[in-house]
Amino acid sequence: MGRTIRVVRKNTLYEIVPRAREGLPLPPTETTNQLLTGILSRVQRDDKVTLCNFVDMNNHTHQHVIPDDPHKHTKFYMEYQKKVTDTVRKLTRLPRLNLWEDRPSVIRVVQLEDAIKRLIYLFLNPTRAGLVMTIDEYPGLTTWEAFKTCEPSVDAKVTLRAYWTPVSLLEPLPEGNRLSPANDRALAKRARETEGTQEYELVVKPLAWLQTFGVTDPLQIEAIRQRIIRAVYAEEAAMRKARIEEGRPVLGPERLKQQAYLRPHTPKKKSRRIFVICGDDNVRPQAIASHMQIAQKHRECYRLLKAGMPHEWPPGTFIPWVPPKICSPAYPISGY
Repeated sequence: MGRTIRVVRKNTLYEIVPRAREGLPLPPTETTNQLLTGILSRVQRDDKVTLCNFVDMNNHTHQHVIPDDPHKHTKFYMEYQKKVTDTVRKLTRLPRLNLWEDRPSVIRVVQLEDAIKRLIYLFLNPTRAGLVMTIDEYPGLTTWEAFKTCEPSVDAKVTLRAYWTPVSLLEPLPEGNRLSPANDRALAKRARETEGTQEYELVVKPLAWLQTFGVTDPLQIEAIRQRIIRAVYAEEAAMRKARIEEGRPVLGPERLKQQAYLRPHTPKKKSRRIFVICGDDNVRPQAIASHMQIAQKHRECYRLLKAGMPHEWPPGTFIPWVPPKICSPAYPISGY
């Protein structure tokens, strides 16, 4: 069975989840956070998507984004993955590195309740993984603080200072690919001050996703935000109680930061990829059917293209690459 064709709708919330094939590539050090912030800012230099919220774990990340253009949306996660791969390869002195699984999960979040539950899930990731007792202690890169403190508006922006260091200028890690706290601070400082490092402003809009569901009233926005914050802390408290009773400590922020880059780790067995998140049993089949109908039309366009016949690609889908000689003025590729 072939891969599910991707369909990207404008002004719709999507969750992007790139996962490493194996190992734990990026411990949450100051150096890692600086490099990842720089990569995101460099990728977003032309505003490919509206970046709402994210939580970076050491072998995967969850990103909530709103696309305006399907091509830019794809370039966002493809460029992000490539830059992270090149960065890890340079840091660890590897001649080549196949870091990521075949392609990231790109999941449409259909309804407001789904988005609320997914955001709670995102912010619980570090605690659920046994890394820290609460996300407030997590040293990795997240939008948790921005989400909690920005004004209650879909237009609220939080600007993060970012430093993007080209891969060619990066300094490799010490032997063992591990950073002590002092080495971590020094390496991050040298990268910031390296000639050729560029300074950007990374803009996140932690509440912009609410507008895609028709929520714009500040009072309603604040109520939803407080609901998410309360749910995160309540779940963390329950997990903390269970850990104490079972004698299962968390790693803690300091141990996390001192782990080796590309530390060996066997990931869990892969689950089936999904492309829609919808908790409503009545709406979910409709959302899946709509996606499949567009996918079927896309396949038909591809058949017509190969036959040299007129066709029009469905909006939000991606035109397969074909040799230039197949395309002619009589049968132009259209649909965008």
